[in-house]
Order: sequence, then structure tokens, then C-alpha cells
Amino acid sequence: MKPTALVFFDLDGTLLNADSMIDEDVKKALSELKQKGAVPFIATGRSQIEIQHILEETVIDSYITLNGQYIHYEGEEVFRNVISPSIVKKMKNLTAEKNLALSLYSPDKIRATFHNDTIRKAYGFIHEEPPAVDAELDEKEDILMMLVLNEEPANDHQITQSFDDLSFFRNTPFSIDTISKGHNKAKGIDALLDAAGMTDVPLYAFGDGANDKEMLSRADHSVAMANGLNEVKELADYVTSANTDGGIREGLKHFGLID
Repeated sequence: MKPTALVFFDLDGTLLNADSMIDEDVKKALSELKQKGAVPFIATGRSQIEIQHILEETVIDSYITLNGQYIHYEGEEVFRNVISPSIVKKMKNLTAEKNLALSLYSPDKIRATFHNDTIRKAYGFIHEEPPAVDAELDEKEDILMMLVLNEEPANDHQITQSFDDLSFFRNTPFSIDTISKGHNKAKGIDALLDAAGMTDVPLYAFGDGANDKEMLSRADHSVAMANGLNEVKELADYVTSANTDGGIREGLKHFGLID
């Protein structure tokens, strides 16, 4: 049976509260949404292993992770986008030269090149522990995303200008999401629609950050959180309340997705 809608939710600053958890009212709103025939999706820069508690606590079983690089639809993998091994190696070399830690993301693992204060701050920012160290993960598995651990803005320009094949999203003061150029959450939505053979299904998206802009532009109806960046709120169809102030339920009700 074709869904009545596909609804994509960013996590940090959107679906999650200040403690990176799901509020009970949000869980209920997601259940109401699914009962009305829509399919809720997580659409996040996080990996699938970082969202397991959300999948266990909610009715959500579909997700776009790693900023569009890895997609599951109703429990089945439907898409992955792999960064070229030569590009991963180049990034490892550059970050090593600058003494910056780097996290490597495969479909089911996260590994760091080494630990330092910045990596502890970055993962603490999302209430997670730093990943285990394995600087050779790329020699054994596909790498879909990298996280450059850098809190010195002076380093940003040299890193981003050194790679024509990558896109960069600074989502925390301590880290930069790094994926294949031209790929993002919106491209992930397109890959999902192609894989699932779905057409003429209304698309809704909720977000707050820089890596949500393409997704909100791609959706038929977009919602920005009041706590989001101004540039995100400017392009959204509707600005709802903050993620910690009932914004998810308000946004869903505004578009008639729940009663």
C-alpha cells in the first residue's frame, strides 16, 4: 500500500531534545503520524549505529544516515555511496600532517585515527563516547563519511580547498561532516525514491542545520525549527517552535499530518 506521505526528520536540534533523547510527546506524535499512513524517516548526519536507541524507542524503521550516504527502508538496505579509497587516504594524510583526528564511517562501524581533546568534545557534544581507534578501517571496509575533528577555524579553508571531490558541513564547533561532493540528504531522498519505486508521494522535511538545507528545498513541504539557523528558517515553508518546546507536534499539525 502506497504511503500517504514520507516525512523526514533531522535528529540533533530537531527530533531530539537537549539531552539527545526522544521526548514522550514526540514518540506519540510519530505513532500518530504512522497510524495515518505516513512513513517517518530519520535523516541525519549520524550513522546507523548511533541511532539504534531511537529506532528501539519509536515506530521509525526507515532512515537516511551519514548525510544521505546510507539508506534503509523498512529494515532493508537500499543505497550506499562510497568515498573513493584514494580520497580517504589523502584526507588521512592531510589530517595527520595537521595533527587532527579523523573519524571514518563504514555502514556499521565508526573508527578514529587517534583520540585527543577535540574528538572527546565533538562526541560529547552529541552525548556519545569517542569511537574506538583503528586508522586502517578504510583498508578493510567501505568508507561512506569522514568526520574531521577540528575546532580551529584557521584550518577549515585549507582542508576544504584541498578536495574537489568532497562536500563539507560544519555542524558542531568541533567537527566537519565530510562526504562525496554532490551528495547530501536530498540526494539520499532521490536515491530512496528510485530504489523504492515511489512516485507521487508527498514529501515533508523537518530540520534546523546547514546539512538540512538541501533536504528542506527538495521536500514538497518544509519545516524549520525555531532554534535552527536563520538561513534554514528563511527557506522553510513553516517555522515551528523549538525542538524542546513541542515543535515537532506543532509542525505535523500545521500540515494536517496528525490531528
